[in-house]
Amino acid sequence: MKKSEQKKQVNLISLIAKKHQLKKVGNNTYRVDPCPVCGHFEHFTIFAETNTYHSFSGCCKGGTAFDYLVEVEGLTQNEAFHEYQKLLEVENDKPPSQTPIKKEVKVMDYTEWICSLYQNTTKKGKQHFLKRGIPNELIEKYKLSIGKMDDRECMVLPIWEKDKVVYFTTRFLDDKLPKYKNASGTAQIFNTDYLNDPEKSIVFITEGIFDALSLEAMGYNAMALGGVKQIDKLKEIIDKSARDAVFLTAFDNDEAGQECKAKFSYKAIEIPKQFKDINGWYVNSLQNAQNAPDSVSNIKESIDIQLETRRQPDVVSEYLDKAFHSDIKEFLSHRDKRTGFENLDLKMKGLYPGLYVIGGISSVGKTTFTHQLCDQIAEQGSHVIYFSLEQSRLEMVSKSIARTTAKINIDDAVPSVFIRSGDTAIIVKEAIKKYRKTAENVNIIEGNFNTDVKTIREYVDAYRKANRVNPIVVVDYLQIMPSINERMSDKQRIDANVTELKRMSRDFSLSVFVISSLNRGNYLSPIDFESFKESGGIEYTADVVWGLQLEAINDPVFYKEKSVIEKREKIKTAKNAEPREIELVCLKNRNGTPSFSCGFFYHAKYDFFEPNFYNLFKGDMVKTI
Repeated sequence: MKKSEQKKQVNLISLIAKKHQLKKVGNNTYRVDPCPVCGHFEHFTIFAETNTYHSFSGCCKGGTAFDYLVEVEGLTQNEAFHEYQKLLEVENDKPPSQTPIKKEVKVMDYTEWICSLYQNTTKKGKQHFLKRGIPNELIEKYKLSIGKMDDRECMVLPIWEKDKVVYFTTRFLDDKLPKYKNASGTAQIFNTDYLNDPEKSIVFITEGIFDALSLEAMGYNAMALGGVKQIDKLKEIIDKSARDAVFLTAFDNDEAGQECKAKFSYKAIEIPKQFKDINGWYVNSLQNAQNAPDSVSNIKESIDIQLETRRQPDVVSEYLDKAFHSDIKEFLSHRDKRTGFENLDLKMKGLYPGLYVIGGISSVGKTTFTHQLCDQIAEQGSHVIYFSLEQSRLEMVSKSIARTTAKINIDDAVPSVFIRSGDTAIIVKEAIKKYRKTAENVNIIEGNFNTDVKTIREYVDAYRKANRVNPIVVVDYLQIMPSINERMSDKQRIDANVTELKRMSRDFSLSVFVISSLNRGNYLSPIDFESFKESGGIEYTADVVWGLQLEAINDPVFYKEKSVIEKREKIKTAKNAEPREIELVCLKNRNGTPSFSCGFFYHAKYDFFEPNFYNLFKGDMVKTI
């Protein structure tokens, strides 16, 4: 005979009655006072229908007659088994395994107990609910009661399903901790019956039951999670119900509440910041009603307006009222941000949130240019996160030091390769000291082939929250970023990564720079959109597109069809020049002059770009072929 079969044959009522007096408290429900475990009253209950016991104070787990022998009588597993044998007059059976047997999850029925508790709740006791804004009709509907738990008086909040109380939670009336205590067993969600009621076309989701009851008091339908751990469970229940209903969240204004809100795709009701939750907002309105009769109607009017906008969640009229002017103010705050290159800043007139793509062939210094730009932004006080997917932190930092030596005195400047080799010249020490303040705002992440857009987004989001800033973000470079889907082609991979970087810049209001290489077929022609590798996503998604090219590319020879050898010789000579003359060509700019060019001297030996003001006003129209 199996242990599970033995349990069914022992009458728990008879077993307990041998040592304790039982009193009937409901239909097939009995109580033992005092509790045989903790000695307290009004919580150790036996359910004859299921042949189980339960403690509403949580002093024991509850369960079957076998569990009673172990948990209450204090017998070991083997002793309990032998006692079972005596009770059942069963012989020659093996002791139960020491491995715990997984119990079948059963939904408890607390209906009789709750109804009894409600009948014994006095008018004085109901005042605790009335003070929270809960009217008598809801106290009656949900059988809100006053009881005792762990010798502390508490409000008992039942959770009903189909005319049956399947769970409850309590709120203690004193100021001690903990404030709340739930029934043992599997937690349940408040008012899930609404998911099976087609007349409930609009349903609110709150954290706590008092918030849901406050909404109910104003005439709305509301469910309560009863804890953030219930989010996935509620999502699953909603999916299974296949309800064509409008759901709105009304979570608390604290950090936990905002995290809850982020996990639902439903529109969230905005609660004024001076209130922690819906119940606090509602109670405040009730308290002010004597002096301002419209207080309660005002909160309802606010919610009704938000409900109306739910039917058109992206209606422009709401944006005009709530966000238009603040967005303009935030946008204008970026017009004073500078790249640190005077000639470029005269053209850009600000560094705005968006996706910036910087392209160029090898030897034009696209990484050095972008890195110097970041140092110059950091020098102004902005935070920078540089994802270097190819070069090490040592390489990048030694470039910054070499560049600083060039800024101090280019005649005595020290190349980065010498600095990495341990050069300790006086100017190097001076450069390190000078760069240190800037370095406090620069973060270099040595990436690898596993650093994808998801990893980058998670890092940036965590940095934003920890430092409460919106950093400048750089990804170096686009073509070696891995795919978020291994089945994508190279073009699909690059387009997807560009799209996700653009989304990050928009979602977090960031300036995001990504470096891109060019098609080899365009190495001997002036730069244009066709020059960018798999450039479809770049052309249409990026907010700003800059191309770096050798100034020599503007020589008339590059506009001839048959002069490949001569072109290559020109490029070779330009690459070997010191400094190299580089032209930045702006192909796209959503926030300023759409197309322009400006020149630079590139001291490759010292990783240093210097504006070429001679080229500053050579024309705002970009040459293309």
